[in-house]
Amino acid sequence: MKKLLLIAFLIIGYSSISSAQIDTINAANNKLRLQNLKAGKSNYLVYFTDTALTKRTNGDIWERKTSFKTLNDKQVVQFDWKWMHSDTLFASITNICDAKTLAPIHRHGNYKGKGIVAYDFVSGFMVPTDTVKNNVATKKGKVPLNIPVISWELDLETYATLPIKKVGQKFDISFFDPNEKAPSYHRYEVVGKEDLVLNRDVKVKCWLLKINYNADSYATFWLTDKNKEVVKMQEYFKGQYRVKVLQY
Repeated sequence: MKKLLLIAFLIIGYSSISSAQIDTINAANNKLRLQNLKAGKSNYLVYFTDTALTKRTNGDIWERKTSFKTLNDKQVVQFDWKWMHSDTLFASITNICDAKTLAPIHRHGNYKGKGIVAYDFVSGFMVPTDTVKNNVATKKGKVPLNIPVISWELDLETYATLPIKKVGQKFDISFFDPNEKAPSYHRYEVVGKEDLVLNRDVKVKCWLLKINYNADSYATFWLTDKNKEVVKMQEYFKGQYRVKVLQY
């Protein structure tokens, strides 16, 4: 009997330790280290390649800008994302969030061939902005948000604020894309630490952060050891890689 009780306690203890290793990250529990957010611009080259890394498509350029502002007497952080494809502005997207939590306040996107998609985030709902003309989002209607979401469109900036300390850490992050029907948590894991070679003379020590979308697709992010800046991403799906590389 004592042996069975000991085994039961060990199982419960192991389960508690495993659960404790998963940090829930959202726009309400104040676990993000938002002091790590820095104002400024970053440019990423984004391209597709085969798994042998021998054939590569022409690259798109993502220009991303972070700035701190005041909106209606409230401190906010604005994330601007310009997506250049074949020397043409394919999309221009702005997310305005609470500077203390990253809770979304307003989102405005203008897409080539699609038009304007704008939302406000009010009282637990993502609501089409009624003050924006020709807003395509009105066709979708409001979306209930049952968790405190963080915009997935600013993931590259959010990773720098994660409380990463060691390999093996797991994070359930409330990332939400405006094209999704409902929000949910997404599991990320710190799977390693290594030197990423940038060129013949330069290499940088990085944390490796990984997400498994499903059995056949995943993405790995290389975050610098010091400031957690994303310097590379490699995403696998449908037999190919999509790569993002920070430009210096």
